[in-house]
Amino acid sequence: MKHVTRRVTVGALSAAVVATMVGATTWALAAESPAEAPVRLIVGTKTGADNAAPLRAASTMGARALDAAGPAQQAMASLRAHTVEVSAARSAKVIAALRSDPAVAYVEVDRVRQASEVAPDDPMYTRGHQIELDQVRLPGAWETTTGEAVKVAVLDTGVTPVGDLTGAVVAGWNYVGNTANTADDYGHGTTVASIVAARGNNNEGMSGGCWGCVIMPVKVLDRNGNGYDSNIAKGVVYAADKGASIINMSLGGTGYSKALSDAVAYANRKGVLVVAAAGNAGRTTNRNTKMYPAALTDVVAVAATAKGSDARASFSSYNKPGDTWVDMAAPGVITGMDRAGVYHTDQEGTSFAAPMVTGAAALIKSAHPAYTGWSLQRALLLSARKPYSDGWNRYGMLDAEKALTIDTDVTPPTITGMSPRAGSLNHGTITVTPAGVADGGSRVNKVNLYADGVYQSQDYTAPYSLTYNSSKRNGTVKLQIRVYDRAGNRTDFDRSIVVDNVLPKVTITGAPKNKAKVKGTVRITATASDASGVRRVELLINGKVKSQLAKAPYAFSFTASKQPTPMKVEIRAIDNAGNSKTDTARTYTR
Repeated sequence: MKHVTRRVTVGALSAAVVATMVGATTWALAAESPAEAPVRLIVGTKTGADNAAPLRAASTMGARALDAAGPAQQAMASLRAHTVEVSAARSAKVIAALRSDPAVAYVEVDRVRQASEVAPDDPMYTRGHQIELDQVRLPGAWETTTGEAVKVAVLDTGVTPVGDLTGAVVAGWNYVGNTANTADDYGHGTTVASIVAARGNNNEGMSGGCWGCVIMPVKVLDRNGNGYDSNIAKGVVYAADKGASIINMSLGGTGYSKALSDAVAYANRKGVLVVAAAGNAGRTTNRNTKMYPAALTDVVAVAATAKGSDARASFSSYNKPGDTWVDMAAPGVITGMDRAGVYHTDQEGTSFAAPMVTGAAALIKSAHPAYTGWSLQRALLLSARKPYSDGWNRYGMLDAEKALTIDTDVTPPTITGMSPRAGSLNHGTITVTPAGVADGGSRVNKVNLYADGVYQSQDYTAPYSLTYNSSKRNGTVKLQIRVYDRAGNRTDFDRSIVVDNVLPKVTITGAPKNKAKVKGTVRITATASDASGVRRVELLINGKVKSQLAKAPYAFSFTASKQPTPMKVEIRAIDNAGNSKTDTARTYTR
C-alpha cells in the first residue's frame, strides 16, 4: 500500500525559527527618535473614581488613548480600564505619575502574547515536506496535547526503533517467526509507526501525530509484506491483552474472515479502537470492493486524499453508492521514515492515511484518558470535515483539533433485575439471568458477574446468561452484575442469595435385606434431614422414581410382581437447595 517517490536524507539540519510579528503604531513626540518603539500601558481606575480622569492626566504627559469608541471602548469600560501608548523615553515617568494618582487602581505594561499553537521545529515540517500535518489541523491539536504514554499497537512488518522512533518503541511480538524479535525486515511497519509517533519538536527529522505515544510492534507480515489472517488475528488479541489503546492495521485484502472479525470484536469489548487502511484499489475494477479488516464492524476504515487536498486520491478504494464501509479520509501522500532512518516524501497509500488517524486518536486518548475505543471512534467521525456529495467516504476528512472537543456518552446502561431471587436457596452451578439490560447511547458492551467481589463469568450477546459455580461455598453470597456500555459507563445490580452445597442425610430404616427374594407388597421406611429443610424423599426402582413424599414419615411400598427382576431399590432425599443424596442401593429378586 505504498509508492515512494522521493527520498530525503536528513542529517544535522538547522532548526527553523518561527517568528510572530506584532504590528505597532510608529508615532513619536517631536523631540524623540521615530525609531524608538512606543510602550503600551493598561491603566485601571478604582471603583467610585472618575474613570476618565487618569486618561486626561496621561494625555497631558504625551500618552495617546488607543481605545476608540465602540466595542473596544465598551469592553475596557466594563473593566474600568484604558489602553494608552507612550514613547519609550517617557514611559517610566508616565507610569510613576499614574501610579501616584489616587484614582488609579493599577498600571501595567500591555504585554504581547504569542499564539500557543505548537509549530514543531522538525526540519521535514519546517521545510514544507509535511503539509499533511496542517491539512488535518494537528498543530492545533498539539496546543491541547502532544500525547502522553498512550500505547499504540502497529500490526505490520515490524518496527525498527531508529531516528525519530528512538525511545518510542516498547516490547511486542513477532507472529511470523514466533519470537520476540520485532525488527522491521521490509520497511513498511517502521514508516507507519513514524507517522503515528515520530518524536516531534526535537529539531530532528519529522513529526508524527502523537509525540508522546509509545509504539508496540506486532509483526504479522513477513519480509515481503504478506501475512496470514490467523497471525493477524493473534496479533489483535495480543495487542488488546497487552494494554494497547489503539491498534493500527495498514494492511488488507478482499474476502471476509471470521477469525479477524472475532479478534476485532474481542478488542472492541476490551475498549480498544481498531483503525485499518481501506485499500489502494482505486485505479482497478476492485475500487469499491470491501477490504478486510477495514470493512469489519467497529473498525475505522480510512481512505486517502490527494496531496494538499480533501479530494480522494486516485489510488484509494472508496464507497460505491449505497455503501458505508469506508468511514473517513486522511492525507494519503505523506512523509515518513524508513527502517534505516531515512525520510521519504510523497509516499502514497491508504497504509499511510490510516496511521494519521491513529495518531490523532492517540491524542484524543491522551486528552481524555477515560475514553474507550467507541468514544475515540465517535470523536474521530463526528469531528470529520463533511464528505462530498458522492459519499466516497461516510464521514469526511480527519480534523485532529476538532476531534479533541467531542464529548462521549456518559449515560450508564440500565438493568432492572436478575434471577435467582433474593435470599433463594441455590447449589452447584447457578445460572444468573439479568433482566432489563439496555443502553440507548453507545449500546451494551458486556455483562459481567461477580460473587463476593470475585469475577465469575461474562456474556456480551443478548439475552444475557451467566454462570456461577458455587460448589465450594455455603452460606450467604453477594452476587453482582456489572453492565458496561461501549463508552465505558457501568451500572451494577446486587443481590444476595444463600448457597447450600451440603448434602442431606438419608437412611433406610426398614426394608428387606439386600439380595432378598421378595413377593407381595414390599414396604420400605426411611429418615431424612437437612439444615435447609428436606424438599422431598423419593423411591427409585431401577433408576426411575416410583413415588415421592414431601414430609415425614417417609414410608413407601410397591408390589413385587409388578416390577422387573432383578430390581434395584434406592431411597433419595432432595433438600430445599436442590442437593440430593441416595442411600446405599438394595437389589431384590422375585
